[in-house]
Amino acid sequence: MLSAMLVLFALLLCADVIFKKQVEEELNPGEERELPFGKIVVRKVYNRGFLLNLFERYPAAVKWASLFAGAGVLLWDCLTFAKKRNYIRKLGMTLVSAGAASNLFDRLTKGKVVDYIGWRSEKKFPGRITANLGDIYLACGSALVMAGEILSVTLSKKKVKK
Repeated sequence: MLSAMLVLFALLLCADVIFKKQVEEELNPGEERELPFGKIVVRKVYNRGFLLNLFERYPAAVKWASLFAGAGVLLWDCLTFAKKRNYIRKLGMTLVSAGAASNLFDRLTKGKVVDYIGWRSEKKFPGRITANLGDIYLACGSALVMAGEILSVTLSKKKVKK
């Protein structure tokens, strides 16, 4: 199980790193390319802060907070994979770890995170949101971890009642 999750982690991490490199080489800032999926566009945006450039004026704080969060994810990984079963939580943590590692790698090597997945919208706010695969991994992985926790609690309550 652990080896399968390590392989998945490596594949997800590599996919995001490769896409980020491709976007940096192929697109100019402000340039957008539409994908055949409707409102999804590829654009190059540098995020020097957290979500939506929050705290971008404090790069040292962002860097240290990112390192601290990355260490927390690593510790949580160790605790999650030490437990038996709960494969949903383990899959979720694999996704969270890949997303965190990809964005942390960018932040440490470039001082900023490369975002490239945008949405075309007539409204200003949704149209300015730009993410990367790592962000999607983090969101989906967090949802899976929560689902795994809920399932674990539900199953343990059923065992107690029997």
